Amino acid sequence: MLGYRFTKYEPLEKKGKHNFDDLLRIFLQLLVHTNGDAAEALSWMTQLDQRYQLTDEQYGIGDFIEDLKRQGYMDEDPGNGQIRITPRTEQQIRKSALEEIFGK
Repeated sequence: MLGYRFTKYEPLEKKGKHNFDDLLRIFLQLLVHTNGDAAEALSWMTQLDQRYQLTDEQYGIGDFIEDLKRQGYMDEDPGNGQIRITPRTEQQIRKSALEEIFGK
């Protein structure tokens, strides 16, 4: 006889919490909700990290921000020092939206 066996859910443990790609996916979603305001999206991401421990001691939000700059997703306005997104980030947002709608 076929039946169902119910057991306690045990999530897979991730090594090193979230990696850059996971954090980037979250950051891009936050950018959509903040209308492209990188500073506000990073503020929200910091709050999420404090609440849900998205990062650990080895790789924190500061490291993530440096990686965003290094990989060309963000830069600073030389005039006033504001953080802004780059065309690469805009392209990545569009790409992930299309993948979400049509699949990969």
